Amino acid sequence: MTQQTGVAKRKPIAAMLCKLFIDKGELNATEARRLLKAQGRRTSYPAIERLFYDLRQLGLIEFAREEPGKAPIDKRYYRIVPGMENDPRWQGYPHHLLYPSSAIGALNYELGTSVGRAKEYERD
Repeated sequence: MTQQTGVAKRKPIAAMLCKLFIDKGELNATEARRLLKAQGRRTSYPAIERLFYDLRQLGLIEFAREEPGKAPIDKRYYRIVPGMENDPRWQGYPHHLLYPSSAIGALNYELGTSVGRAKEYERD
């Protein structure tokens, strides 16, 4: 019988983001980062941008609208694709779903080398 270490496994960041999308409807990367930080997940803005990109590539979120921002770049809002709220891919790490060789422990893992996208997500 194994002993429990008492360390709770953190909820995947994509699952936390899914709940935020469900609660808010639409999010942009800045707002998502602020809300995740309030829940105890500290992450960088570029990491959130990459997460949004990966979620778009997986077909879990889609572009909703654009608003003028303070910076020269407009704020881009995204929403969950209808019917994808309970997709099991929210429970994983989206980048590893797109690029399986990027995960530590993957058969071909080596720092800085990836053999490309998973077959089901290859671009035409």
